Amino acid sequence: MQKLSILLAVLVAFILFSGLNSPFAFAQEKLDWKSFEEALSIAESEDLPIFVDVWAPWCGWCRKMKRDVYPELADHLIDNYVLTRINRDDNETMHNYKGQKLSSLRLAQQLKIQSVPGIVLLNSKGEYAMHLSGFIEEKALKPLLE
Repeated sequence: MQKLSILLAVLVAFILFSGLNSPFAFAQEKLDWKSFEEALSIAESEDLPIFVDVWAPWCGWCRKMKRDVYPELADHLIDNYVLTRINRDDNETMHNYKGQKLSSLRLAQQLKIQSVPGIVLLNSKGEYAMHLSGFIEEKALKPLLE
């Protein structure tokens, strides 16, 4: 009986701390983040704008955007944008953009992002449309995306 109680306690702890109880866990999985080059290709073929999330591993506000804001906007993002993410601190990954080979940091700078979190909107041809810097709540971001 004691082993069963311990097993049950471990299972409950796993569920509580794994995010499975989160109402947004499904929405997070539903968001389909493409590589930058793949997003450019899909956007052009499907005539959709590109939503670029510029983030860094150490950025708590970036994690909060991914965990709390983007899932709230999942349906709108999926229906209206091709999604991609750029780790601004990754200097090894190279991206092809407008005939240039750029590191993630240089690409973020090319897209006018100097700090994270940042959001860049590109048109279906991959041309810069606008950017937003800093943490943005869902209720403030949604009208901008519509």
